[in-house]
Amino acid sequence: MYLEFFGLHRHPFRITPEDDFIYMSQQHSRAYVYMSSAIWSSEGFVVISGEIGSGKTTLLKKTVRNLEGNLKLLNISYTNLESKDLFGLILRKAGMKVEDDGKVAMLFQISDYLEQMAKAGTPVVLTIDEAQNLTRENLEDIRMLAGMESMGGPAMRVILLGQPELKQAVLDIPQLAQRVKLFFHLEGLTLKETAEYIDYRLLVSGHGGNKLFDGDTVREIHKLSKGIPRLINKLCDGMMMCAYSEDRPFIDPHDLKSIRKDLLGEELPENTPQPATLKKREHSDAESAGHSADLAAVSSALVRMAEALERIDNRLATIFPGEQEPRKESVSVPDNVKPLSPNRK
Repeated sequence: MYLEFFGLHRHPFRITPEDDFIYMSQQHSRAYVYMSSAIWSSEGFVVISGEIGSGKTTLLKKTVRNLEGNLKLLNISYTNLESKDLFGLILRKAGMKVEDDGKVAMLFQISDYLEQMAKAGTPVVLTIDEAQNLTRENLEDIRMLAGMESMGGPAMRVILLGQPELKQAVLDIPQLAQRVKLFFHLEGLTLKETAEYIDYRLLVSGHGGNKLFDGDTVREIHKLSKGIPRLINKLCDGMMMCAYSEDRPFIDPHDLKSIRKDLLGEELPENTPQPATLKKREHSDAESAGHSADLAAVSSALVRMAEALERIDNRLATIFPGEQEPRKESVSVPDNVKPLSPNRK
């Protein structure tokens, strides 16, 4: 909606993976090399982990798009699978019809397929995105497939991508972990990389004017997003929409305060009082303190009155002995007020 306003020909900050928009930071470049080596190495087995939105899927798309040469890629992105569903999905990705949906029968069918591909000199690469959702049994099956041997070594190369818990899930199966050649974890971008990332996406989108996001704004974006590309996209997109809605050609860093809750769902902690609550609480505390002071003053006066009455009674008893009983008045004094000393005059 703001493309024409900012002179862009493409949306710069979509949150869906677009491999031609990928900013190749140092760590993304390294992950790309590791994935490529797993494809062309006879013992290729790589596990790439990273936070949600760190660029794993985009990186995989770039890797697949740049593939050249004779190989067969079996790319799986749906991983909420039952035990035998993984074998059935692999067969379908290989372009084969499932002859028997029994797990053992499908395993033999996959084994025959891998053997045929090995004889033809065609490497088979299995890539699984969102692999943290795989069950332990699924991972055990992948270990078994990766362990199948052909004349040139393992019959299948494997790339697993997923959220941080994927690495631990693999390590929990020692036989599988030993087959993994490389583990690599994608961290969030640094502050410098965040600035370069934003500028790069704007450049690819056709922006050629002045710098839209200044240093202070980028610093705040990096702080809120922790350098996660998808969150950077959400924040930048929101700020550009704010600028467009107010018909101004510049980005106002104050917009972050008004949109962060809408975009990131951030709320103040439940035990953090709101400003109005604080003011009300302060007023209440001051009122309570004033009330306590008034109560103490009244109580002190009552004590003094009681002592005065007692002294009068004593004098009357001395002047008119036996004519009247000393007056006995009961004065209620709050527990938190200390009575004055009897010797006080």
